[in-house]
Amino acid sequence: MSQRNPFADSDITAMAARAIDKLGTGGFYDALLDILGTAATHDLAALVRYSRAAPPDLIIPRVEPTAAMTAYYNHYFAFDPFYAHWKNGGETGTYRLRAMDAGIGRSRYAREFLTAMAIHDEIAVFLPPIGDASPTLILDRAKGVFTQAEVSRVRRLFPLLAALHRRHLSIFVTAGVDPGNSPIGSERPLRFVDLHGIEVFTTTAWNTRAQDPLIADAVASLATRGPCTLRLAGQLALRRTQLPPDFGPAPGGFCDELAPDMGARLEPFTARSLPISMSAPLSEREQDVVMLTLQGYPVIEIARKLKLSRGTIKNYRLAIYRKLDITTERELFGEYMAALRQS
Repeated sequence: MSQRNPFADSDITAMAARAIDKLGTGGFYDALLDILGTAATHDLAALVRYSRAAPPDLIIPRVEPTAAMTAYYNHYFAFDPFYAHWKNGGETGTYRLRAMDAGIGRSRYAREFLTAMAIHDEIAVFLPPIGDASPTLILDRAKGVFTQAEVSRVRRLFPLLAALHRRHLSIFVTAGVDPGNSPIGSERPLRFVDLHGIEVFTTTAWNTRAQDPLIADAVASLATRGPCTLRLAGQLALRRTQLPPDFGPAPGGFCDELAPDMGARLEPFTARSLPISMSAPLSEREQDVVMLTLQGYPVIEIARKLKLSRGTIKNYRLAIYRKLDITTERELFGEYMAALRQS
């Protein structure tokens, strides 16, 4: 991969003008990535939609998913520090991967996903959300780490990127455009309503799904509600979140979205948050070991985090395998995913 040239003030003016020309149209986020790319030498620029209610979506680059990417969406996204940041109520702004987790290089996530994707460090810029989802601009570096100076340059660009993004959303909704490359990622059942309950925008997917009588009844019940989540039949959820007070077409209104009811699958990975079918036979310390193992940490790192010897951790793992009637770490992951599906 060839690296892009770093910061150049003369480039930013021209790139900002190009982004303004793209407001409300396809290609806008490509233009934002071009602006971001001036701040730091990088190997790849991407746009990812991080949601607090669903797995991430890769929007740019528009490529056929590789085996590593498929593994990310099926499993590894749960160990992504950026996903965890947004899922657990993190704020918008600029974050560097290896500053968020200094030990990530020793984790399974790094060994089996980041290595396969040729990613050694990342900078993520979480833009103001649409509903509960943030379109996030990302720069990847295959070797070395981003310097503090580069991170600082990205932070200085954040107000410009966020302002352009907010203006784009306002134009997008006001115009009623529903392009295939929408700012919310892949086509989703979504609508915006203002504080008076007036519908100001819907996607085609929303209009199709809302014809279902059960969904229509649930939507009608939202009329007098604020932010909430309604769980529907068929493992579906109807979520209402509040829009920002400066969201032009519906200031302070609501974003309604139909999405899979991920339930326990998307709970944050914290100590003793295992499904009951797994946690019941285990002691609290054994649950700690399981959760750190599921996060991809090797024995030596688990021992360091729990302030125990490697031998003690190995003994705990043998006891865990015996109690769960399994024999390998791979089976532990399979047991966990099966327990989530049943919970």
